[in-house]
Amino acid sequence: MAHELTTFGVIDPGANVLLEVIKAENPIAAVRRLEEKMRGPDYVAARSYSEGGEESLDGTDPAYLVYELDGSGLDAEGLGGEDAGRVRAEADLAAVIVSSAQ
Repeated sequence: MAHELTTFGVIDPGANVLLEVIKAENPIAAVRRLEEKMRGPDYVAARSYSEGGEESLDGTDPAYLVYELDGSGLDAEGLGGEDAGRVRAEADLAAVIVSSAQ
């Protein structure tokens, strides 16, 4: 059985930068893939991923804003880091994902 993949935009809310446009099964999978690409599989293996709320953005653990790009009208292929504001304005927030040490 094939999993449906959704196109997500992962934003670092502190820097307000679009870090990655990535196809994944869900927002947590998108953040896991992003961190694996940025920091390696050993880092990801030592992390726990969960859905948080707006208050998670003020915590000590890295938190990411994950937006669903499918159906937003945005050209996912043409988006870059500076497009975080457009993504936040035009796409639906799928989740706030927190990456914490296990």
